[in-house]
Amino acid sequence: MKHLITGLVVLCLSYSAHGNEKTAQNFITVFNEGSQSEVIEYLSNNMSQSRIETYGLDAYVGVFLNEKNTYGKLKVLEYLPEKNNNDRIRVISQNNNFEYELVINKQSSPPHKINYSSFNDVESKNIKNASLTPKSFSQELAQFIDNLDNNNAFSGAVLVAKGQNILFKKAVGYASKEWQVKNNLETKFSLGSMNKMFTAIAALQLIEKGKLKLDDKLVNFVDKSWLPVGDTDLITVRHLLTHTSGLGNFFNEEFNASNKEAYRDLSAYKPLVASTPLLFKPGTRNRYSNSGMLMLGLIVESVTEESYYSYVDKHIYKKAGMQNSGSFALDDVNNNLATGYLKRMYSSGWVNSIYTRAIKGSPAGGGFSTVGDLHRFSLALTQFKLLNKELTQAAYSEKTQYNSAPWYGYGFSVGGNDTNRVIGHGGAYLGVDARLDIHLDDDFIVVILANQSDVVSPVRRKINELISSYKP
Repeated sequence: MKHLITGLVVLCLSYSAHGNEKTAQNFITVFNEGSQSEVIEYLSNNMSQSRIETYGLDAYVGVFLNEKNTYGKLKVLEYLPEKNNNDRIRVISQNNNFEYELVINKQSSPPHKINYSSFNDVESKNIKNASLTPKSFSQELAQFIDNLDNNNAFSGAVLVAKGQNILFKKAVGYASKEWQVKNNLETKFSLGSMNKMFTAIAALQLIEKGKLKLDDKLVNFVDKSWLPVGDTDLITVRHLLTHTSGLGNFFNEEFNASNKEAYRDLSAYKPLVASTPLLFKPGTRNRYSNSGMLMLGLIVESVTEESYYSYVDKHIYKKAGMQNSGSFALDDVNNNLATGYLKRMYSSGWVNSIYTRAIKGSPAGGGFSTVGDLHRFSLALTQFKLLNKELTQAAYSEKTQYNSAPWYGYGFSVGGNDTNRVIGHGGAYLGVDARLDIHLDDDFIVVILANQSDVVSPVRRKINELISSYKP
């Protein structure tokens, strides 16, 4: 669900040639001053019916409330001309002091109801040109995070390192709001989709050992009863690694309505995967696929004849020195495990997200780690302790020649430019937001883990701004 609705905030007013500023004013009023009941009424009356039918009103209300909480009040700087059915407003967030272009996308035909809106980064006019020392870097980032914490706009832990040297680490907020237990630097946070990196490395390790090939077919390892109708016999390991398999997302309505306690091993996901239609012929397009990564985990189990969880623990976590990482069952007694929190339509306060999650994470995501463990993972990866150099670099180089997205390699996101390559992965779910950025050329490692929805982006933006001014 999270991948479908991140950043969506909705409203609607009939549009006229002079309606842009009025639309923006109404949006800002609701965003800045609206109570929960007023938000619900506003969105109920004014959002696109097709969007309500697709995702549900509760999803839109939840995202709106979480973004209200993250950005705080918005100060309007400028109403921009309408473009391609988008109303555009330049604003400043009270909570983080960043500028954004708020884009409100409307239906093209009357009554021009809203499909979605998003906060798009705008380059700040106030970026300091002065060089930052390690001390000033740390002080400025600490002040920024403390300000977010004071506004309940971030709960989690952050680590920034220059290679092995840790420049900054800090934890704020509560691991348990119910018991007033604060987050600390050893708190284990849910990773969301960041686990896909570990799944990809597991498969690539088997390729390195000659036990698996990129062009091996999925059906050689998984019974076809797992798979939907279609050309699934064409799916290869490479398709799974690049999200070009055509398999969809097992986080569907059936998952939402099911007993989450059932998901303790990979076999429990079989009905969800088999009932989700193949989206396209394998290799012809790309679509981010949780089901595809789950299949990759099944291949690991088939080849190694051991559980996916055991393999990753022995060959990735232990090799990298990640002592506090794992796919912990949520009904076990887990020391220092953060609970996820978010705003939702049906509650006036914070909601605990534990009942929305599978009892145990999967190859597609849902495991736990710490900022320190992910720093150690990044070092082990880039020092080629987990994979040889050739396969490591293959993992974090783009694969557009295979119709993959330009921002994705084999289980890793790929960004930046030729002189500032940034690889890693993000993860998000209800009450979960996480990001690992490894700056390959500048040797920075950035880990941001949060047990609160929709809060990582401003912290990441601030860190990137500080990195650009860093001079040791």
